[in-house]
Amino acid sequence: MNIFRLSTLRGRLTAWYAVALVVVLAVFGAGAVFIIDRELRASLDARLSTTAQAAFNFVDVSDGSVSLDEHDREQILALVGSQTEVAVVRGASNVIFSTSVKPSDRLVVALPQLGYLNVAQTNDVVRALVLPINLDHKRVGSVVAWTTTTWIQESDRRVAAAFALAAALLAAFASIAGSAVTRRALEDAFARQHRFAADASHELRAPLSVIRAEADLALRKPRAISAYQAAIATIASEADRMEALVSALLEAARSQEARREPTVIDLGQLATRVCGRLEPTATTKDVAIAMRPAAQCTVVADREALESAVTAVLHNAIKYTPPGGRINLWIARQRNNAELHVRDGGPGFSAEALLHGVEWFWRDDSARAGAGTGVGLAVADSIARSNRGHVLLGNSAEGGAEVSILLPLR
Repeated sequence: MNIFRLSTLRGRLTAWYAVALVVVLAVFGAGAVFIIDRELRASLDARLSTTAQAAFNFVDVSDGSVSLDEHDREQILALVGSQTEVAVVRGASNVIFSTSVKPSDRLVVALPQLGYLNVAQTNDVVRALVLPINLDHKRVGSVVAWTTTTWIQESDRRVAAAFALAAALLAAFASIAGSAVTRRALEDAFARQHRFAADASHELRAPLSVIRAEADLALRKPRAISAYQAAIATIASEADRMEALVSALLEAARSQEARREPTVIDLGQLATRVCGRLEPTATTKDVAIAMRPAAQCTVVADREALESAVTAVLHNAIKYTPPGGRINLWIARQRNNAELHVRDGGPGFSAEALLHGVEWFWRDDSARAGAGTGVGLAVADSIARSNRGHVLLGNSAEGGAEVSILLPLR
């Protein structure tokens, strides 16, 4: 295994993980800052409205002019908080009262406007609310309440800085933790790939060794025709075994590549077709295949690959069912899954087989051991997983092994 290559891949995966985490946190942080900013500005507007309306109630209008006596001025000063300013304006721009020394010139210029407005000043932005004072439907003055928005901007910056710091810390943590997790995952993946290659090589080398040995013996000296026929029969048998193994590996590779477009499949019809195709094989061994009627059960999957998976499971059942035995096949719906069950008439799975039966090239040492390649159930499970499902192994209370293919319902 190339350590440099593993390290590079691990670095890239860790970087992508950290970047994704930072991006998600940045989006969340931006949304949080936006929401907090909106809430603070809404709270500020509510405060301005309350202050302006309270001041408005103390204003007197007589003889077409706005006035404010000393007692009213004191009342307004008592009501206004330290962060909000209020001014009473006569006419368009004659300020007759202000809680501050004087409203800014830019604010005075903006007084003809009504409602909420933002006024930019030298180093600040002022949020103001202008309420009109009307007499006989004619505007004779205004009450204006205003305050700075600097504190909101500072709050936004503090929240943004907190999220930026959190993002940096999480990125660092993700890089450290992600590197360790990714390293272990990649090492496990490469180890599984190495074991798979070694097991496949071993499984292919065994029949090749037999073929070579039989050929060498046949060519070493002249032999009787029957001896040649026996050697050729052995070679043909081992070639068949190799062909079955290579075909299974190719089918698993195709299912992983997922090049074929998934289609809507009636699981019952597919199972019926597989049973019909394997019926001659079962009949030759004097094994009966019984499929129970089932309601329509549709899935979305690779049709050819799924048919191969069902074929592999049913072929295994035929192989381990003794002559005169029976195989039961039925389809059920459980929650959101479609389940295809195959129960054979054989000795059932051992405890070890229940744990390792779908592993590549694993073969049992119990009564179910035979001359198989150890890939049938592994191929079925690989195909099922490539179609968002999996294979379950179990033993029936009635006797025999039970293999189930579970797929999500359409």
